Order: sequence, then structure tokens, then C-alpha cells
Amino acid sequence: MSRLIVLSNRVSLPHKGQKSAGGLAVALEDALQAQGGIWLGWNGEQIQNGERPEFIEQQHLQVHYITTPLTVTEYQDFYSGFANNTLWPMLHNRSDLMREDPEQFAVYQQVNQRFAEKIAQIAQPDDIIWVHDYHFFSVATYCRQLGLNNRIGFFLHIPWSPLQYWQQLSVAKNVLQDMLAFDVLGVQTQADQQTCIEVYTSLFESSVQKNTILHHKRQVLIQAYPIGIDAKLIQKAAQGNTLQLADYFDPCPELNQPLVVAAERTDYSKGIPERVDAIEALLHEKALYGRFAGVQVACPCRMEVATYQKLYQQINQRINSLNQALKSEDWQPIYLTNDMIPHHDLMQLYRKSAVGWVNSLKDGMNLVAKEYIAAQDPHNPGVLILSRYAGAAEQMQEALIVDPHDINDLKKALYQALTMSLSERIQRYKALMHGIMQHDIHAWREQFLTDLKAVSEVSKSAV
Repeated sequence: MSRLIVLSNRVSLPHKGQKSAGGLAVALEDALQAQGGIWLGWNGEQIQNGERPEFIEQQHLQVHYITTPLTVTEYQDFYSGFANNTLWPMLHNRSDLMREDPEQFAVYQQVNQRFAEKIAQIAQPDDIIWVHDYHFFSVATYCRQLGLNNRIGFFLHIPWSPLQYWQQLSVAKNVLQDMLAFDVLGVQTQADQQTCIEVYTSLFESSVQKNTILHHKRQVLIQAYPIGIDAKLIQKAAQGNTLQLADYFDPCPELNQPLVVAAERTDYSKGIPERVDAIEALLHEKALYGRFAGVQVACPCRMEVATYQKLYQQINQRINSLNQALKSEDWQPIYLTNDMIPHHDLMQLYRKSAVGWVNSLKDGMNLVAKEYIAAQDPHNPGVLILSRYAGAAEQMQEALIVDPHDINDLKKALYQALTMSLSERIQRYKALMHGIMQHDIHAWREQFLTDLKAVSEVSKSAV
């Protein structure tokens, strides 16, 4: 029986706490436990450059976990450098923030080759290999060079950029050529699927048949697989009673006020400053002054990258300035925490809120949108404000869809959400929940693996 081999940048190790209620871990752990398999990736640790990074193995039930540290140079050049200072901004249409360094690209390739060598060492001929995200665009090419004819699929968890952004990356053709060694390229949305096909047909002598790129002897399926969530697990977590807002917020918002909740990493793709501007503009109009509490969960990330340090400082200063300018004796516009709130508490926060606000300027899917709906009380659900530029908007049209760059659009949506009737809230919730249940995390996983398993012997061996 074939095994599933998963490669992702980070691995959800079994000793690291409770099983996640959403995202990659749920889908992959279930699949790996069901048929037996291997989960391979970085363990989150760094070692000195002179030390040799060894692979560490452990078994838990049916899953074999293989992880390795990165050297300091690998962390700086592969992870912080080419992955997050070059590819991430480029794929989020922020070429103004993109920094390119040939040495960093060389280290990116070296790390991809190191993981490919480990896969080649452990893979049996009938194993299925599933690679995740932009850290490993080149892995399949090295696997093929090492003689692997296995079916190898790739899924991108962030957006795919149009041709004009790829053309600003000097090594674009190298990266895109490497990706043609995969059998299936999965993206989040139909829009990204079409854009991906357009990039390949523009830069390569390739033809297309039914979403399959024909390049020399290779056939590569490019398909949209909108990632979902495990709604039942989220509903269970949301109905708990562990949330204590005072553990995360000082001062603490009052629950007798409608809460407008936003939760994300402090990333420039999330539209946090644009949301703050809209809240300030609406409060200056006095219509809703003091009648709701904004709750912002903004977890710092990638603080070793200067762009993220600057953004973190700007967001905190911006919110503090707004609060100082507009607060009253017992109320302030936005209650901020930079703490990571445990998933079960976050789901309970969503359930207690009147509005959930996803304001992405560019996003692959944004599972917060789906988790927010799944966490709601069916008899008294909150309203989701959702950016048109989040991948989730393609499936979640019953949300209040907004342009995050249009401050008047944002003000209008917030006012509409806070004044919406119960009957309309329930109607929108039911429609959104139906889609979430129909296209959940398990359906996403099964559809991708079904397509990967269907790859013909001719296609996968023609390298």
C-alpha cells in the first residue's frame, strides 16, 4: 500500500499541544493517520553554521515525523531571505517590498535540494508526495534529478501573482521551470488558477488542454482547490467557556458592547491600517461613537525582517493614537493585543462578537473568514465583513464584500453590519455555513489527492 509523504515548512508535531481546529494540520494528520505516512519539514530551530543539520525522526501512531533544524545562514537566506523577503511580497503583488539577492536564492535551492535528498532516501516507488507552499517551489526538480518517478503534487497556500510581478523577479523562469517537475499544481482560487496558466503560457512554449500545461513531454495539472476548515471542531471549541478577555486585553472591552473582531498576523497583506482608518472616520461622524468596541488581535511575526518591525510599530502607534484622541472615560475605540490567543479562546471570542472583519489587501484564502462563520451561534450569528481580495470571497458572497482600499465602502459595511436585522443575519449565516460544510478541509484534501493519484504513468515519468 502506498504511503503519503508530506513536506511543509513547519511540522505539527504530536507533542506540541492539542490538535488544531483548522488549517493544514487537521487535513494532513487525518490523511497520514488513515493510510500511514511521513511528515517532513523544519523543526523551528537554528544551529550554528559549522554544525551539520541532522534529520530527527519520531513515530506517533501511524505517522513518522522527520524534522531538521536550519543553520543560521539557511534561516537568514532561505527562510527570512528568498522565501519571505522575495517570494512573499512578490506573490502578494508588493514588488515595492521585494528584495532579491543571488546568494539567498542559491541557499533557497540548497535547502530545497537537501529536503529532496531526504525524500529520495525514504520514498518507495508507489508513495505519493505532497509538497506545501512557497518555501519548496524547487523540490520536485531535485527529486526528479535523483531518479524519483513518484507522483508529486504541490499546493500553494498564498496567492499566485500575475505575469507583471513574476517579470520583476530575475529568477522567475528558473523557479517556474522547477515547478513543472510537479504533476499537480494546486492554488486557492479559480482566479489564481487562470492567472497561473497565463503566466506559464506567456513565459514558456506551452499549450493548455483542460487546465493541463503541456510542456515538452510533461503534463502538469493546474487546478484550484479552495482550502476549507473542520467546522465541527470549530463549533465545539466556540461553545466552550474558557475565554477570559482580561487575560489578553488591558484595558478589557465590555461584553455588553457589540464587539467588532479582527485577528491576524501583523503582515502588510492584512489591511490593518486601512481598517483603523475606516473606524476612525466612522467615529468622527458620531453615528456609532461609543456603541461598539473594536477588538484587534495582531500577532507579531517575522520580526527579523525590517519591513515587519516597521509595520508592527506603525500599527501599535496608530491604534494608540486613535484611542488617545477619541476615547471616553469608560470606553476606547480599539482594544489591542499582540498576544497569540489559543485557538479555542479565539473561537469563543468570534462567537461573542457582533462583527468579524477580514480586510486583506491580498490573500490566498484567509481561513479566519471561514472560522468566524463556523464559530457563530446559529440563533444569533454575527456578520462577516470580507475583503474582495481574500480568496475566501470567491466562495463567500453572502458576506459583506468590501474593497479594503475604499474607506467609504468600509464605513458603509461596518454600519450595515452593526445595524443588520436578526433575520438577515441568520439568512446570510445559513448560506455561508452551507458552503463551509460542503467544501470543508476533508473535501479539499480528498479532491487534491484524488487528482494526484489519477496522474498517468506517462506523465509522471516524463521528466
